[in-house]
Amino acid sequence: MREAVRTELLKARSGFWMLFVLAYTLLLPWFAWQITGEGQDMLAYLAVCPVAAAFLGSFVVTRDYYYKSMERAVLMHRRAHVFAAKLIAGAVGGFVAGVAGSVGWGAITAAVDRVDPGAWRAFAGCVAACTLAGGIGAAVGWILPNYYAATSVSLLVPFALELPLSIVAPEVTRFLPASALASIVGAPLPGLSGPVLGSLIGAGWLAVAAFTGWQLFCKREIR
Repeated sequence: MREAVRTELLKARSGFWMLFVLAYTLLLPWFAWQITGEGQDMLAYLAVCPVAAAFLGSFVVTRDYYYKSMERAVLMHRRAHVFAAKLIAGAVGGFVAGVAGSVGWGAITAAVDRVDPGAWRAFAGCVAACTLAGGIGAAVGWILPNYYAATSVSLLVPFALELPLSIVAPEVTRFLPASALASIVGAPLPGLSGPVLGSLIGAGWLAVAAFTGWQLFCKREIR
């Protein structure tokens, strides 16, 4: 198990793709800031960093399917070890994304405006939410091993589905993954749960997605 985790962590930091993914943790808040305009609490935009972390987590799994190297990974390690190792690698990648987003966006916020002394809560929430999002993203990758399908779910669903739904039915979206993760960050958005409830909802989604992914992985032909 330890060797499987070590292998996945080495894969995650190899090449330039990790740098591009980490760039999303700054680009997504910047895009959201540009769309909504000035006058908002800039640290609130950290709430979209978990979307980038979820994409990173899904790529940890779908990359091996895309390059047809999953069979080799399972041959080198047990199936259960590969499954768990990729969930761990996704969570670790999410943690790194959360740190990058907090440090980078915090620096931008300080340059543009000022950082409130209580901003550490938003930064800590961002790191926690991204860590959880990375694990959820990896589970999504196990459910949808196709790179394009998993990417669509990770990147597009939060903006194309959850965001519009939050306007008309915030009492529903508070129980959906992206909204729960935004609650952990502590974003001052209407209809969100508190950090504690958001963490419980996010952990529930991770458990359900991981269980579903494991069942499908056990039945799926490895190739």
